[in-house]
Amino acid sequence: MVRLLVVVGVWFVFLPSLLQAERQITPADVYAEVVRIEKEVELIKAQRGIQEVRNTEPVSANLLPRHPWQKSYLIHRKINLFRQQLGLPKLAAPSLQPLVTLEPILVYEQTQRLLTEIALLKMHLGIEELVPPQPVIAGRQPIDVFNKLHHVSVQWDLLLHASVTSTDIYAQLRRIDADVDTLLDFLHIPDQAFPPAKQGLVSLEELLASSFTLMEEVQRLQQLSGLPRVDFEPFRYPKEVTSTDVLNLVSFVLAELQPVKANLGLVHELTPVAGYYGDKGAAVVQQLLGYVTNKLRLIRSM
Repeated sequence: MVRLLVVVGVWFVFLPSLLQAERQITPADVYAEVVRIEKEVELIKAQRGIQEVRNTEPVSANLLPRHPWQKSYLIHRKINLFRQQLGLPKLAAPSLQPLVTLEPILVYEQTQRLLTEIALLKMHLGIEELVPPQPVIAGRQPIDVFNKLHHVSVQWDLLLHASVTSTDIYAQLRRIDADVDTLLDFLHIPDQAFPPAKQGLVSLEELLASSFTLMEEVQRLQQLSGLPRVDFEPFRYPKEVTSTDVLNLVSFVLAELQPVKANLGLVHELTPVAGYYGDKGAAVVQQLLGYVTNKLRLIRSM
C-alpha cells in the first residue's frame, strides 16, 4: 500500500509542471515548489524524531536563476549522503549544459527532481503523507528562491547529523578546477601555474576571502567576454563566517563560470559531478583555491 501511494505521489510531484507547461515559469513558481520541498523535508525530520528547526539569515542580493540552480545541486548531494546513511545506493547529481542565460524553468525542473528523490526516500521510510502544491505568491525573485533553498539545505544537515565541512568545499572546488582546465585547453594555454605553498592553520574568514579572490578572476573573464557581472558583496561579510558561507560562494563561482564557457561555444563541456574524497582540511582547500586562481590569471584575452 505504501509503495502504491508513493508511486501516485511521484506522479503528483510532476502534475504541476504538466499543468504549467503552457505558460512561462517564473521565480514565484519555483519558490512555491521549494516551499513544497521544505514541507516534505519536515515530514522526514518528524519521522526521524528531529524537532529542531535550524533558522537561517536571509540575504538581500540581485541573484540570477543560475545561482539557486547551483544551490539545488548541493541539496541533491545531501540527499545522496542521506541515501547512503539509509543503506541505499548513491546517485549522481545532474550536471547542466553551460548556458549564457539560465531560465527559471530549469530551476523549476530541479525542484521536481528533488521532489521525486524525496518521494522515493519517503517510500523507503514508510511515510505516506503527501504535501499538496503550494500557493504561488507573485513577485518572488531568484534571491528568495536561493534563501529558501538555503534554509532547506540547513535542515538536511540536521537529518545528516553533520554540517558542511572543508571536504565538501574541496569537492566543489575540484569541479571548478575541471572547468578551468577546460578553458585553458580550449584557449591553447599551457598550465604553467603553480599552487601556493600550503599554509598551517587557515580560518574560515581566510577561505571566504580567497573564494572572493577566485570570483574576481572569473568576473574578469566575464568582462573580457562582454558578459554582465553579478554583485556578490552582500555575501562577503556574514555575521559569523561558517563553512556553508564559503561553500555558497564557491558554488556561485561555479555558476559564473558557466556563461563564460557557453560564450566560447563550450556547450558540450558539462561540469563533472562532485566526487567523494577523504578528509580535506582547510589548508588543502586554501591551496586549491590559490592554484585555481593562479590558473585563471594565465588567461589574458578571450
